[in-house]
Amino acid sequence: MLPIAKCPYTGPYGSSGTKFPNRGPTVEALKRAVSRAGFISWKDNFTQYWPEDGELDKGFRRWQRDKGLPGDGIYGQQEWKAMRATKVPVGQPHAGEYAFDDYACKLILEEWTQENVPDEADFRAALSEFCLAAEQNEDAWHYRQQRPVDITVNPKASYVWSDCSGYVIQAYHWAMTKSGLAVPDPAKQGWTGFGNTDYYEDDHPSVTSGLYKVGDLAHYPGHVTLCRKAGTATTAVFSSHGQEAGPVPTNIYYRRDFRKVVRPPLK
Repeated sequence: MLPIAKCPYTGPYGSSGTKFPNRGPTVEALKRAVSRAGFISWKDNFTQYWPEDGELDKGFRRWQRDKGLPGDGIYGQQEWKAMRATKVPVGQPHAGEYAFDDYACKLILEEWTQENVPDEADFRAALSEFCLAAEQNEDAWHYRQQRPVDITVNPKASYVWSDCSGYVIQAYHWAMTKSGLAVPDPAKQGWTGFGNTDYYEDDHPSVTSGLYKVGDLAHYPGHVTLCRKAGTATTAVFSSHGQEAGPVPTNIYYRRDFRKVVRPPLK
């Protein structure tokens, strides 16, 4: 069966006579697959439109029934799974290959990518997830001022070491990987694991509105914490790994030497 990473689900689709979308790259991919499977004739210029009672509609329904599926002409989750496993039968050109050829998979993957573009909300949600997991796993986190830090840590691992600024780098890298949104290293060191509070995690635009976002950094002399819950100075929650007993939730005024809050850019 074709792997999901190569051929993700982009349905549902159906003919113009259904309530489902009937135009798109997946329709062209389906025409190629149904044709290669022997249920409609081959064309060198398949369109991306699925008309009611057209050749695709009739051939797709026959293919559905051949696979033991309801012949309702709807490309849903079950049809997606079945088509990923369908191969070109003996007697057809390219026998033994998958019905979804490389070009069909390319069409589907491009459509999926366009519809699933990671955004800022995905990244900030992943940051919160990292900090909460680290706080809940506090016993496994240990304080050590050493560079480079391991930027690939799992917050739920059985043993993790870091310091306050390394924690920021690790959280940002984990959220970047989890969300798929490419963001700059908040320490401006190109994700090498180097950098610290002053070099250059405090060198970002200051937040003066009093409204803090997940990912904002609260700075103190030689120390930094990471916002994991958005809010005001009294409602926002910051995560701190500044000593062996950490990471722990705080607010920006938990230390009297609070300096400022900065917001690293995500682009």
